[in-house]
Amino acid sequence: MLLIFTIWYKIKIRKRGDIVLTIKVGKKKLKIFNLIILVLGLIIFLYFICNLVFMLPIFKTSYKYKTNTDNYETETFVTFKNKWFNCYVTESINVKSDYKLVYEYYVKDLLNDGYKNTKKDTYNRTIKVNGFCKQAKENYKNIHDSKYAEFMLNGNDNETIEYGNNYIDPYVIGKVNNKPVKEIDMFSNYNSNKVGSYVTSYSLSVNKYYTKRLYRTINVVDTIKPKINLSGDNTMTLNYDQEYNEPGFTAIDNYDGDITSLVKVSNKVNKNKPGTYKITYSVSDSSNNKTRITREVIVKEKDKVVNKVEPIIEKKDGITYVNGILVVNKNYSLPKDYNPKVNKEAYEALKKMQSDAKVLGLDLSLISGYRSYTKQEKLFNEYVKKDGVKKANTYSAKPGQSEHQTGLAFDIGSVDSSFENTSEAKWIQQNAHLYGFIVRYPKDKTDVTGYIYEPWHVRYLGVDIATKVKESGLALEEYLGIN
Repeated sequence: MLLIFTIWYKIKIRKRGDIVLTIKVGKKKLKIFNLIILVLGLIIFLYFICNLVFMLPIFKTSYKYKTNTDNYETETFVTFKNKWFNCYVTESINVKSDYKLVYEYYVKDLLNDGYKNTKKDTYNRTIKVNGFCKQAKENYKNIHDSKYAEFMLNGNDNETIEYGNNYIDPYVIGKVNNKPVKEIDMFSNYNSNKVGSYVTSYSLSVNKYYTKRLYRTINVVDTIKPKINLSGDNTMTLNYDQEYNEPGFTAIDNYDGDITSLVKVSNKVNKNKPGTYKITYSVSDSSNNKTRITREVIVKEKDKVVNKVEPIIEKKDGITYVNGILVVNKNYSLPKDYNPKVNKEAYEALKKMQSDAKVLGLDLSLISGYRSYTKQEKLFNEYVKKDGVKKANTYSAKPGQSEHQTGLAFDIGSVDSSFENTSEAKWIQQNAHLYGFIVRYPKDKTDVTGYIYEPWHVRYLGVDIATKVKESGLALEEYLGIN
């Protein structure tokens, strides 16, 4: 470098009219232009020398820090190295998390920030910062100080939400240099309509190189057990050697919907062995919530079959009489044009029963009496639209099979399942026969009558026959020995 300037100094270029400025250094006079070149050369020389010196390993510094959040932690090893008046900052981040989804999201964010996976759980990147590393390191340490950039979750880092419930994100608190930050990036894959685990991420940009991140896991769960509804009675009674026919059932789950097809039924009823049997219905939904209920089936003793005499069955004008008693059920129908209206004898007996009950403070109001074939048809069709033929036929008769068409049957008190537990229902059960009535569809006789227990439905037989049926403890079909 000195040789170059010596040669330049010895070259003389003179031109007519040049204005030559000189400066005296010792005994020599130097031209100002030559002096400027000399100074610049020295500066460039020193620039190269300084860079070469600062690039030496002894000027390579390092810094280590840890980050701990509620659901992940990192350990970062940072090196600072000067090169050509720039500082190259190399970050090596080791990531740990017990939450798989959080780990996956954090790694994805690191890759988006320019980090590269060098080995398991470790990610590296190098950035260039203008100036010497001493200042860069100070800035780096200040920015990564937890007091400089405060970032925390509101609420819990791990939320559990029951399927079907609303969820409002509690959000976060963010400050940089003690100033609240309003612009915080938020992303979530949360889906309230599907059971599973989700993540919400929050990003706070501290500067163009550094972003702080928080994550919240949201678990949508289904802990509600499915419901099994039994058709027919929960307790059924069978005669000895009578086959058990399953009345049916449905299973509904709040998340999976109709899961009737998944119900497992354990049926071990022995028709030839008197006793009480339990039929078990069990089902599990997709979240492994289990429901188990039972139906009790009683098989009666063999000698309890009362009617051993063959019944006398007669048909007159399409109407069936068994031992002189008009019978209508699912096997014996009435003609469409059969229209006797309300039976006067039966109606008078009903009014007497209502009057005596009223004295005791009981209300046996008439809900329904005679119904024609046409009216029954319309009523039954409405029930079919609501519940389907199979279920409707357990609590409503098809046209031609309704006792109300005989004019001998009445619904009194209240047509509701809750009526069973009222004083009125208990009084009817104990005293109806005294007025010539029986409860036509008794409790635990669904398998015999084909209908659910109806404590409000009474049928007139006359006091003598009604008393005998009451004392037998049998349904009318059993008493008469018919199906």
